[in-house]
Amino acid sequence: MNKITTTFAAIAAIALVVLVAFFLTSSKSIEELKLSVAPTASLYPEAKVVSNVLNFVDDNSRAVHLSEVSRNKWVLMYFGYASCPNVCPMDLGKISQTLQKMEQKDDLQVVFVSVDPNRDVGKLNSFAKGFNGDFVGLSAFEGELRTISKKLGVYHQVVAAQKKSKSHSHDEHSSKEHKHYEVDHTTSYLLLNPELALTAILSSPHEPDAMAKALDEIITALR
Repeated sequence: MNKITTTFAAIAAIALVVLVAFFLTSSKSIEELKLSVAPTASLYPEAKVVSNVLNFVDDNSRAVHLSEVSRNKWVLMYFGYASCPNVCPMDLGKISQTLQKMEQKDDLQVVFVSVDPNRDVGKLNSFAKGFNGDFVGLSAFEGELRTISKKLGVYHQVVAAQKKSKSHSHDEHSSKEHKHYEVDHTTSYLLLNPELALTAILSSPHEPDAMAKALDEIITALR
């Protein structure tokens, strides 16, 4: 074997070692990220493409694709409803606290998605921004909402409506009844990357410090 052949062989061997080391390090890095953000966030093995179903409506019932709102940012999505007695306000408050603690908050858009469009369209943004001025409120009408929910793996179900009568009196309107209902829904937070692929789920318990740390790590590592 002459000197030139030996040199090329050595270069090829070094390149192979570097290439193997690169792939092993990259793979380990992702596994380390999964372990580091668990159990606060659960990373998908591979981001799930969902952008084709992210068709919503705004307060004017205008069709809005999520990309118009996200503008190439990461998206943290929460499904709930404005009449929710306690869980939704608590969760949205925790998300606001989380955002304030994040170093990468400028790269994240929080979106509140109402699962109760009949009562909430028209006050989506006012409700969401009541927790944080940077939040955006959207919804979708029932057929589209079911499609979105199925694709994202979330659920919502109206609890049997209860009829409530007004106080008894001789007023002709006092006999009218109105329906009050609540909606069971997923309380996990969904994280989508800038390409609007589902990347991670943040499940209970939702602790702002832990969520801020996990979101910062994910955004930094996978940007």
